[in-house]
Amino acid sequence: MQILDFNHISQIFVNSLELVVVFATICAALEFTVPAYRYSLASYARGVRNWLIRLGLGAFIWHFFAVGLAWLGVKPLVTINFATLLHSDNAIVSSGLAVLSGVLVAIAGDFFYYWMHRAQHAVPFLWRLHATHHSIRELTAWNCNHHISEPLVYAALVALPLALIHFESGVVPIVAMTLITFQAHLSHSSTRINLGPLRYIIGDNKFHRIHHSMEAHHRHRNYGFFTTIWDTIFLTAYWPKKNEWPEVGMRNQPEPLTVRDYIMFPFDRRRWRKPKVGNAVEARD
Repeated sequence: MQILDFNHISQIFVNSLELVVVFATICAALEFTVPAYRYSLASYARGVRNWLIRLGLGAFIWHFFAVGLAWLGVKPLVTINFATLLHSDNAIVSSGLAVLSGVLVAIAGDFFYYWMHRAQHAVPFLWRLHATHHSIRELTAWNCNHHISEPLVYAALVALPLALIHFESGVVPIVAMTLITFQAHLSHSSTRINLGPLRYIIGDNKFHRIHHSMEAHHRHRNYGFFTTIWDTIFLTAYWPKKNEWPEVGMRNQPEPLTVRDYIMFPFDRRRWRKPKVGNAVEARD
């Protein structure tokens, strides 16, 4: 693989963009049809713009990550093959087990995301990067961008461990990525449609909304991305009540509206200047 392969970079960008467009648009249709909150069309436009920026720069990051792994000769130290453990000669049963193995791979991989996410809320520098995402007050399937630098954090704290501990599902990787991408957009979607009782295994928008809440009693809750199991095990799960759908965002940080604000959010000293004593505004961390 070449150090700078624009064909590979373009392919990463196009593949990622296709998934985002399809699933963010499906979720947006749900948001307009069965809304929990109705947000401005301007917020959707900002979301489209920011996704294009983030996916474009992210394509370079993931390309160089792949080049780095190949150059260093990084290979899995351990392989856990759920496809071998879960198999059947019956075609229908085999298909069901394939789906189950894919879910188990996602749950196992989410262990690393869970702890990365907790680090993002605990380490000040990582929090400033991540706070770009938490500042969003008009949170939808389209307007749910992370900062452009976050793929670097994912690569170091999630992708690299997963490159060393390889989970095999037997499911075509693009299928698994498709399901995970849809779930990611649904989790940020402002629609009343949710996963119901399945929420006790797979995270949904109602569960993840709590993580973005401005309410003090929702802090440090619901870190999981794909599954709620790790939040349950490590005692950070908060199960929303029937009509609990809180306002989201950060009280002391407005959502970035311009391209400059979006890119410079973590590095803008005016945003992170400590308030004077007596005038402090409570931060969402």
